[in-house]
Amino acid sequence: MNAAFKSTLIFLLNKHYIGGKHFPENKLIISRTKWLTKQEQKEFNKEYKQIRYCLIILKKKTGKGIDWHISLNPSKLQEIKKLLEI
Repeated sequence: MNAAFKSTLIFLLNKHYIGGKHFPENKLIISRTKWLTKQEQKEFNKEYKQIRYCLIILKKKTGKGIDWHISLNPSKLQEIKKLLEI
């Protein structure tokens, strides 16, 4: 597992972005990949796209913003902790 992707899951887990509480997807991805090389960013995006729809819940932000927000899937918390070896 890519270190940047692992840090993304840890961030969401530590801040309790689980279920109804969500965080802007673009903001999180940019903050986790801005220090990576192009090759590492490609690896991150590949891993993120594979796991995006099973471990992460996507929500379209209502109100002013139109960007996607993400949170961890509460029914997959055991699987996430197993991936992170917590």
